[in-house]
Amino acid sequence: MDQIGVNTMRSLQKLIKSAMKTRVLTAFPNLPQNSFEIQLESISNNLNFEYKTPTVIRIFNQFKKQNLFGDLKTEVEVAQKIASTECQDNIIQKIEAIDKGFLTIQLNDKFIEDEINALLMNGLKFPLEKKQKVVVDFSSPNIAKEMHVGHLRSTIIGESLCRILEFQGQEVVRVNHIGDWGTQFGMLINHLLEEYPDYQTNRPALKELEDLYKEAKKKFDSNEEFKVKSQQYVVKLQALDPVCIDAWKMICELSRQEYNKIYQRLNVKITEYGESYYNPILPEIVKECEAKGIVELDQGAKIIRVKGEKVPLMIVKKDGGYNYDTTDMAAAKTRILEWKCDRLLYLTDVGQWNHFKLIFEGAKLMGWHQPPITSMEHMGFGLVLGPDGKKFKTRSGDTVKLIDLLDEAKERALKQIIQRVQESQQGKEFSTGTALSPEEFDTAAERMGIAAIKYYDLKQNRISDYNFDYDKMLDPKGNTAVYLMYSYVRMLSILRKSGIQDFEIYRADNKFKITHPHERHLAAQLLRFVDVLQSVTDQLAINWLCDYIYDICVKIAEAYNQYRILNDEHTQTRLLLCEAIRMVLLQSFYLVGIEPIEKI
Repeated sequence: MDQIGVNTMRSLQKLIKSAMKTRVLTAFPNLPQNSFEIQLESISNNLNFEYKTPTVIRIFNQFKKQNLFGDLKTEVEVAQKIASTECQDNIIQKIEAIDKGFLTIQLNDKFIEDEINALLMNGLKFPLEKKQKVVVDFSSPNIAKEMHVGHLRSTIIGESLCRILEFQGQEVVRVNHIGDWGTQFGMLINHLLEEYPDYQTNRPALKELEDLYKEAKKKFDSNEEFKVKSQQYVVKLQALDPVCIDAWKMICELSRQEYNKIYQRLNVKITEYGESYYNPILPEIVKECEAKGIVELDQGAKIIRVKGEKVPLMIVKKDGGYNYDTTDMAAAKTRILEWKCDRLLYLTDVGQWNHFKLIFEGAKLMGWHQPPITSMEHMGFGLVLGPDGKKFKTRSGDTVKLIDLLDEAKERALKQIIQRVQESQQGKEFSTGTALSPEEFDTAAERMGIAAIKYYDLKQNRISDYNFDYDKMLDPKGNTAVYLMYSYVRMLSILRKSGIQDFEIYRADNKFKITHPHERHLAAQLLRFVDVLQSVTDQLAINWLCDYIYDICVKIAEAYNQYRILNDEHTQTRLLLCEAIRMVLLQSFYLVGIEPIEKI
């Protein structure tokens, strides 16, 4: 069931494509109606035209041998005829043929005005066409280990993706597939009981637990007696031995308390469905695969061969134990058949693509995953490197803890805020008319520091590695969260200075009207919001939303140099445009995890 209604925003691209197709067919009625689609590219640096299309070139090359264009011999002539064809619609104001058969499209002024006024009246409501239940599997830290820089991207990207899908109206299941089961718990429980026999009354801290893990691993690799005993503890744990389960629960809870502190600071909401959640059904999953006739014995292991892949799925190891493949197959079945999810998104580094490709194909072989009814997608991402482009490590060579990154970002943001406030007071900086009190510095620094890290990550092409650099993240100029937040503060300052107390009443009593070419340009860019979000979730490219937000903020800065907003004959309509910008920016900030500050 869709959610398109009279109060939802509309997709510009769909409206323009429909209007353009009508024009093409009006100009050339003999063209087969369903044989071509209109391709659009947005133009953000032209005040007069919003879109361009190469469709004429494709149509001409496709049909030129069929003599459907009369006396016209080139794609440029065909483009010129389409551009000059009169067509009654309220969307397109003007079309121009430019070089090599491209067409540029100018939106109708009244259409832009009407859409902005609808946005001001109805708010930002996404026109969802097809409701889906979507699983987003992200973050996934390991038990008994502190969250580190390797968890940064999955956590940040996953939270933003969930917010966007939820805003679109999808039903989203946020899954934290934590590593809370497996052979490592045998050695950890073994070592814990040796070192902390009184752990129930004298609980170790997570740092001590992580040290225990490292020590246990060393003993496991070097001490045969310890190794054998640890393997026995794995068997006991899987058999739900009360002592082992109690120790396991304590280890999990201690870890959970620590990573929940990170989630709270990052404003991440996620539900835990760890590896242990699927443990009870693993034997059933293996039997089901065997009954399907797709399981082979290979040197004592049970495997599933996937066509075109050298490495098979291994659902039972040689020693009879289960592994990641078994658990992920169980998760796939649970999410598709039990939870009835339509789309499954897995967020891990790109290095795990081959593993998930096997899982997706395995789920297909079992008949659980049935494209295109269901969709399973790996949203892989590159690594976070140090400022020098090498593996991100501390000076002592340890993995960088996520909590340390957040703390330093906050500390640096605080210094910048204090400096900016001082410069504003001395008249060196633009003043917003309101200033943070020293008591508000801490909250503002936390928001700015966290936002800087999040946005710097999200604006990257997710497949690429990137260098973690505080100076670039916190740069108040350029495509950074800091620049966006300052831009938003300045916009709020203008709205405050207007003296209008209630913008809801103001929006209802007044109408936006274009009075300057740059206003028109900025308003048209706001109307791309729906299409940008649709492309983000179609292509899993959140960086496109970041580009959109930055583009709007750049255009706001341009506007300040083009015309006055306050104390002008057109103040009323320009304040309405400012309010529309505020609405779009505030929603966009939320979608990428930026919690704005309202004064500086």
